[in-house]
Amino acid sequence: MVGDGITRRQLLKGSSAWLGASALGFAADHGDTKTISIFHTTDLHGHILPTQGYDGVKDIGGFARCVSCIRTWRQEAPDSLLVDIGDVYQGTAESLINQGALMIGLFNRLGYDAWTLGNHDFDWGPEVIESNLSHSKSPILTGNIKSGNKPPGALEGAWKKVKPWTMKEVGGFKIALIGLVTPGLPFWLAPSTLGGITPTDPVESLKQSLTEARSAKADAVVVMGHMGWREDDDFANPIRAILKDNANVDVFLAGHTHKDKPAWEINGVLCSQASYYGIHCGRVDLTFDVNSRKLVNRHAYTVLMDKRFDLDPVVIEVAQPELKKSKEQLDRKLGLVTQRISGSGRGNRLSQIFCEFFSESLQRNHTPVDGIFHGTFNTGNLEAGEIKVADCWRLLPYENLLAIAEVSAGELLEIVKEDATELHSDRLLWPFELILGPDGQPIRFLYKGKPVAGDQRFRIGFNSYDLQSGGQRLMRLREIGANPSAKQMTTRIDTRSALIDGILNRKELA
Repeated sequence: MVGDGITRRQLLKGSSAWLGASALGFAADHGDTKTISIFHTTDLHGHILPTQGYDGVKDIGGFARCVSCIRTWRQEAPDSLLVDIGDVYQGTAESLINQGALMIGLFNRLGYDAWTLGNHDFDWGPEVIESNLSHSKSPILTGNIKSGNKPPGALEGAWKKVKPWTMKEVGGFKIALIGLVTPGLPFWLAPSTLGGITPTDPVESLKQSLTEARSAKADAVVVMGHMGWREDDDFANPIRAILKDNANVDVFLAGHTHKDKPAWEINGVLCSQASYYGIHCGRVDLTFDVNSRKLVNRHAYTVLMDKRFDLDPVVIEVAQPELKKSKEQLDRKLGLVTQRISGSGRGNRLSQIFCEFFSESLQRNHTPVDGIFHGTFNTGNLEAGEIKVADCWRLLPYENLLAIAEVSAGELLEIVKEDATELHSDRLLWPFELILGPDGQPIRFLYKGKPVAGDQRFRIGFNSYDLQSGGQRLMRLREIGANPSAKQMTTRIDTRSALIDGILNRKELA
């Protein structure tokens, strides 16, 4: 299956028909109508080249293929806009090399009309995001953020470029573009990483932008929201709540959840989401009556970016230096795995290796800890043979930082018990030995073979993502870490670099 209940054959058939849409009359203008097209990408995560989907299908996606599709669409439908829904650059070595500047430069070259901030666009810290904002030639639309008490439009420095909405006139019609980011930001990223930016209520932000856009005589309103399709709303994806009382929205372009959802409707609003890594490219056609200026038809598609689409030569030429350097980096041999290392189940060996390496890295950084609380995040096993940098990217795909908090044994027990309720978690509290009760739940610890008193305090290293709640899965950990007595600090050591250092120092893993 590809996407949401659509077979590969059905998807390809629909995509082929769409590529010939002008001949079939889908996007053509008839009589007194005019069609404005909106092309959208989302969650590219720095993927220039084709990649592999979560379902194991290979040689699909990549921004270079999306651009080939977009060029064809622009020829068919010159009255068009091109937008992105966030998470632009974090995720590949070629993008990390120049900290996102490659992707922003490509957006500039291709003439993106606007893009929206995603949560992972903040991952590399305030200096990086501000640099990318300053180099963007297109508007960055995100209304539901603030710095201190200052909203978008009143922010300073590079943040002056971030606006709640903008108006684009195309084909004689005024299209309002409104941007929103997921409100889940503080549950993944530390305040120091966010650089003082905090999310605000997206419902209220949208209401204000809608009022302004309609007052400016927008013929249609398109919301670009870095939040996506779910069976039900959650803390990070409150689309139904946002659209509940906002009947003046015509289209909602979604992202964040990495779903291919070509078209669905919420309270009369047409919604569309184009998956992730450029695996799908999205298109919405808005048809207006020229005389009344009323929107009379809306149509949404996503198209699979497979071998039918060439790699755009301009994108490849521009990205070639970074692609070459990243391949060299990823192919670098680090050491040898002498036997298969399991990365599944509580207390697995891979989790233990992570903890050992993270502790060693913190020790070298002159920030020693008594223990580490970390897991593999279910990224798989490590097979016997040579281990390369590329394997470390697979095992730790995010640049999360190591953070430290001072907690009591009693608080540690609460943290471990909270994590025990997570069915798929394999987090390990290393090098503590857990003593389980009759119900299988931890009741006390041993540390270096000795019993631990409930008020004894320890310095523990955490993944910065977990310490912020791990996406609201570890809310008690977040609360404990935020207590002043925890003396929480976030280091500049990212977990992948610590893993690479550990392998280089040890040479062989078993």
